[in-house]
Amino acid sequence: MTTAEPLRIGVLGAARISEFSLVGPARAGGHRLVAVAARSRGRADAFAAEHGVERVLDTYAEVIADPEVEVVYNPLANSLHGPWNLAALAAGKHVLTEKPSASNAEEATEVRDAAAKAGTVFMEGFHYLFHPVTRRLHELLGSGELGELRHVET
Repeated sequence: MTTAEPLRIGVLGAARISEFSLVGPARAGGHRLVAVAARSRGRADAFAAEHGVERVLDTYAEVIADPEVEVVYNPLANSLHGPWNLAALAAGKHVLTEKPSASNAEEATEVRDAAAKAGTVFMEGFHYLFHPVTRRLHELLGSGELGELRHVET
């Protein structure tokens, strides 16, 4: 059995959502948080100290350019998702972004095309797709135990 190397993750910003959407799952999977940058050095320092990030950098661009970072996590303000996702993809990094991945359809197409061109993994943080409750619901629906699905309202 081969063990995969831990992912080396760089974090753009010190968003509160990161604790639950990235830090916990990364630690549980044995992955490394290697770099973080935030709007202010103080926020980045505090985030790194609280969550065990290995290094604090001064800018988002430095996180993306860091050769040790292979995956970029983008929890920035929605309007910044598209531009920073594009920058990370252009640098050949894999990207996990909070939703939305872009500000409009044109920008989303550009992000999609950049990911395809880079040959990297690009993923929006729709955690419910992987949640155990969702998986169990699909099992129940597939088994017919609850009868035939007639209507869904969300």
